[in-house]
Amino acid sequence: MARSHTAKLTISNFVNHESPVPAFMQVEQDLRRQILSGTIQSDVRLPRETELATLYGVSRMTVRRSLEGLETGGLIRRVHGVGTIATPPEVPVAVDLSSMISIAEQIRRQGHEPRTVIDVQTIATPTPLIRSALLLGDNDTATVVRRVRYSDARPILINTSWLPTKRFPGLDRAELLDGSLWKTLTTNFKVTPAATEEHFELVQASADEARLLHVEEGDTLIRVSGTTFDGDDHPVERCFSLWAGNVRFHFSSRKPRKTRVAAKPASPGKKPARKVAAASARAPRSSAGKSKR
Repeated sequence: MARSHTAKLTISNFVNHESPVPAFMQVEQDLRRQILSGTIQSDVRLPRETELATLYGVSRMTVRRSLEGLETGGLIRRVHGVGTIATPPEVPVAVDLSSMISIAEQIRRQGHEPRTVIDVQTIATPTPLIRSALLLGDNDTATVVRRVRYSDARPILINTSWLPTKRFPGLDRAELLDGSLWKTLTTNFKVTPAATEEHFELVQASADEARLLHVEEGDTLIRVSGTTFDGDDHPVERCFSLWAGNVRFHFSSRKPRKTRVAAKPASPGKKPARKVAAASARAPRSSAGKSKR
């Protein structure tokens, strides 16, 4: 049951009408920040639309559009006769990056409904970095697929994948099976991922990324950059994954065991020879669970 008192808002920044970010988005981002940080607690009633409009110095229509975005993201609910109630997410989604289970299935097993929205699916000119990673020629193009992954109504991940157009003709027009890129590649192109190399880093959300993930511009995101290889060790995908802060990660890695070689007994009067193990100059790639994409 909703509490009887109304939240006391802390308006850190008034709406900047000269900003390229629309006013409704500025209001939405500020309210989202306060809900997710706990400044506005769960089940507390927000001020009325007219009061919010006065606090932020915007029209009531602008406030209404901001609240619609929060409601779509599952951060508020409207109760007849009570008002607008804050409903922050209680538990972050847990994702095991080393698991062979798809992200969608992991979300489903936690009692949430996974959903994928394809934002971009087209042929484009790759950057030098992507061209190098995929071993593309100077005139080769790549197919880029960008998807927003949801847990219920919350966006948690932006996947941007670059793939060689020559290797996957028609992928820019293909319907992704169950929203999974690798299920589509395995079924339609008979290509199965065998290994991957990935790098993790913290980045700040751009305005476009903030819009897609329902966060504020400049918020910290986790970016996973990786290259996926097929069974013949050919690079087939360069992927960039941006994870929102409402996700808890788990992953594991295993190093190959070193094989001990028994030393032969030394001949009488001779010193035993020293055996030097050769060190690999490249860390072994992890087993690719890329069917999860």
